[in-house]
Amino acid sequence: TPSDVTVTRRHHPLQGQRLEAVFGGAAMVVVRLADGTTMRLPRTWTDADGAPSHEPTESVFSVEALRDLFRLVDAIGRRT
Repeated sequence: TPSDVTVTRRHHPLQGQRLEAVFGGAAMVVVRLADGTTMRLPRTWTDADGAPSHEPTESVFSVEALRDLFRLVDAIGRRT
């Protein structure tokens, strides 16, 4: 495990931040945050194994989840 890693997961609050890696396993990396606490991250969410060869294509939301969100926002808009 490298001494520090960059969070590469899209939409993660720590995306782009370089953090100290205090432990690295096959699937998870434990990083130290600025306040001294630690956080476990999936290894694939970091550059621990080198930079990703391409931009990830996975989406944070499913199509059905987005439809539900639009319905909810529409219903809230009609109440006002």
